[in-house]
Amino acid sequence: MSPSHEPKPINSPLGFVSLIGAGPGSPDLLTLRGLRALEQAQVVLFDALLEPSFAELFPKDAEAIPVGKRCGGLGTSQERIFELLLEHANAGKRVARLKGGDPLLFGRGGEEAQILEAAGIAFELIPGVSALQGAASASGIPLTHRGVSREVRILEGHHLLESDTDWHELASSRATLAIFMGTRTLRYIAKRMLDHGAPPDLPVAVIENATCADQATTISVLRLAAEGHLCSRTDGPGLVYIGAAIGERVHPTLPQFLDVNPNDALASLPQFAKQARAAGGGRNRRAG
Repeated sequence: MSPSHEPKPINSPLGFVSLIGAGPGSPDLLTLRGLRALEQAQVVLFDALLEPSFAELFPKDAEAIPVGKRCGGLGTSQERIFELLLEHANAGKRVARLKGGDPLLFGRGGEEAQILEAAGIAFELIPGVSALQGAASASGIPLTHRGVSREVRILEGHHLLESDTDWHELASSRATLAIFMGTRTLRYIAKRMLDHGAPPDLPVAVIENATCADQATTISVLRLAAEGHLCSRTDGPGLVYIGAAIGERVHPTLPQFLDVNPNDALASLPQFAKQARAAGGGRNRRAG
């Protein structure tokens, strides 16, 4: 099914779709706007990456349909999700498409919006807290830090090794790299970066099931990642961060589920952060 980019007249005045970002996992990170749209839904199409307690927020008389996808092609196909969106909206239903994270950041929300627009179905896009921020905050990792990192790069781990990546530039960057779907390819990504000059003690963090009760946080360095020592500790989704800013990690009192791994306190991390700050010279201006 190929979406047209030409808007068509609305031909389903009663049907309406809300593409809602549910946040990184925990229900209390759903936005107020997202909650209001969810409460009005007659049909809820929800992802697999959400905590089961999200179901408590669904209207009691709404039809709830799981449409989750898992790595390896398991679960509901994207084509089937398109079909369900069109089927229920054309039947005049109010549909909530509840998507993990933010719909427009590796969430295929743009594709679903194009399908709806091409079919002349009214819809809205409601942003959500992305795992980008959610995993970092839940693990006490600053994505940027004055004098250490002034940039965040968002990458996709499934195809990073296959794409035309400038590994030398990536390895020499002072940015914090946020790699979605990168836990399975982390070893090879780390090795490529080392091969192109990245420091062996560059900090690496792997956050799994971010913001959920079973969140797992692992902090290490690039050399150990390249040697295969950073493996998934859960079956849930993971996000990888690479960069000196990880060395500035804090340990907030809340949330209670913050996992303090005994291997977190690597002596190289504070030292690396000091070196990175010194390399920044006097460029300590505040943002804004």
